[in-house]
Amino acid sequence: MNNTRPFSMRDKIGYTLGDLGNCCTEQFRAMYLTVFYTLVLKVNPVHVGILMLITKIWDAINDPIIGALVDSRENKGKGKFIPWIKMFAFPTAVLCTLGFVNVSNLDYGLRLAYMFITYVVYEIMYTCVNVPFGSLSSVMTDDVNQRTDLSRYRSLGGTIFMTVIVIAGPLILYKDNQPVAENFLIMSGVCAAIGFICLMITSAWCKERVAPAPAPKKEKLNYLEVIKEIAKNRALLGCMLSSFVGIVGAGMVNALNTYLFRDYFGNVAIMAVSGMLSVLWSVIAFVGIKFVAKKFGKKEWIMYSASFSVVVFAVLFFFPLENPMLFIIINGICYLGVCGFQVLIWALVNDAIDYQELQTGQRNEGIVYSAYTFFRKLANAVSGSMGSFALAIAGFDVNLTQQSSEFAGHLWKTYTGIYVVGYLLAVLILKFVYPLTKEKTAEMLAELAERRKGAAND
Repeated sequence: MNNTRPFSMRDKIGYTLGDLGNCCTEQFRAMYLTVFYTLVLKVNPVHVGILMLITKIWDAINDPIIGALVDSRENKGKGKFIPWIKMFAFPTAVLCTLGFVNVSNLDYGLRLAYMFITYVVYEIMYTCVNVPFGSLSSVMTDDVNQRTDLSRYRSLGGTIFMTVIVIAGPLILYKDNQPVAENFLIMSGVCAAIGFICLMITSAWCKERVAPAPAPKKEKLNYLEVIKEIAKNRALLGCMLSSFVGIVGAGMVNALNTYLFRDYFGNVAIMAVSGMLSVLWSVIAFVGIKFVAKKFGKKEWIMYSASFSVVVFAVLFFFPLENPMLFIIINGICYLGVCGFQVLIWALVNDAIDYQELQTGQRNEGIVYSAYTFFRKLANAVSGSMGSFALAIAGFDVNLTQQSSEFAGHLWKTYTGIYVVGYLLAVLILKFVYPLTKEKTAEMLAELAERRKGAAND
């Protein structure tokens, strides 16, 4: 790796495009698959919730297995993680599109079977792309500021996708406040194609530079032993647990977002305005978070900013808004509060990988990262299913084109209440479990640099 070009803007853009590629399939599904199931396929939201719970739990279990396979693969000069991304990006794109085929003419049981098969196979393919992609940043550089940049640029990929899809989605997927079935398939195909192209560029532009700590010669990977060591990694535990409760809360809110604008505010198309304004919030977050994270520390800033949003939504719980534009503006400002979790959490995971090396002498990037994504996938399983269950409990009826006012009132309380509880618990866990403050992170990186320098001289 000594001949590899230095870390540069090309790596940052490549990593941005990688996240954009992942978001083109995963986030499109997260935003619209439940909507497609309930409004187009006319599947009971309780059944949708059960389907997502089962499939996502399996997917979460599958993550550490894939991580172990990635770690066990020998780097033959083409990188440890890039070959996985190249191999599985195309089948992931295909499976994403198949999930939005309109099978509403099939019997109810066959609809459920089709949903289950396409969901499970997609998640396996996506894991084979996402785990190597997430692990990739930990070997692109070991410089703390460059890693913060990678975390920022990774979030930029998701921001680009969300900006476009939140603007275009409501305008393309709905007509007169009702879904247009064929447009879901067309839009999923376009997103999948863009995602595949982006991941191919990532594979060409991102380079692996950080060599792992020397491992004992001829010693096979002891998967169970690594899991035991991971369980002692407080930095990783803090990332996993805080992400879990935060993602559950945010995921449930996102699952209810379309219904909030469609059935509470009565105007799903106005979500496009939210997408337009999100450009402003995202630019502010992208530019500003580097400076505040450097000044206050990553952990510290996440806690401060998320706490602000918790307070705002606690007020909204008791004082409902009827003006959708006012809600969009307030919600956008609160995004600046929670963006610390979204933008910097990946930098915390990279620090947790270093913390693992500090404790054990081995990095095991794939397993550590996949252990983290296990909890993210588990959180997505809970949030996706709980969002569907909350929709059913609130009184949503798949056979009605217009829901009742009672349902709308319940939906507002559910939406704001989940937001408050999810992010508040996430902040508390980060404070009391995650050990790496700004000062301790600097000390850890300095010690690892000395170890690596000594190992190189031996």
